[in-house]
Amino acid sequence: MTKHDTHPASAPTIEALTRHNIETILCLEDDQQNAKPALYRAVSRIAAFCGTLSFLAANAVVFVGWILVNQLVWKLDPYPFTFLLFLVSLEAIFLSILILISQNMSLEQDERRHHLDLQINLLTEREMTAMLRLVTRMASQMGIEDEGQREVRALTERTDPGSVLHQIVAAETAHGH
Repeated sequence: MTKHDTHPASAPTIEALTRHNIETILCLEDDQQNAKPALYRAVSRIAAFCGTLSFLAANAVVFVGWILVNQLVWKLDPYPFTFLLFLVSLEAIFLSILILISQNMSLEQDERRHHLDLQINLLTEREMTAMLRLVTRMASQMGIEDEGQREVRALTERTDPGSVLHQIVAAETAHGH
């Protein structure tokens, strides 16, 4: 079977192609995650745990337990539970910092994905432009002329991303964004 074999039985299915693409992206993300220093990986795991119902339940158990022990058993931190308030404040400070670090790491990953999307879209645009040029040449050689060719010929021009970005900025400015 060659690369140019077009027999339908030899062509991969959309499902197979999609599965391969998903696996490729997941492997790349795993590689990027594993390349981070251990401290960042730990922060990521801790921040992920802090956003779970288990963490909420653990906090509720600790706080209720603390209050019950200090009211009924051992008055180490009697009402108004000043030491507990101190510990909760420290937890809030550390959680906010962990969440900010985690959000920054997510933002970096989102930026990489956005850049990947942009590059793939630019490649797709180049591929489509090449295909349109080929189709218009074929139509011309076959003597096929019609109204739709004018639009197709216009689309065979290269798209300048910088020009498109300037159009977007101008349109946003005109709309007050």
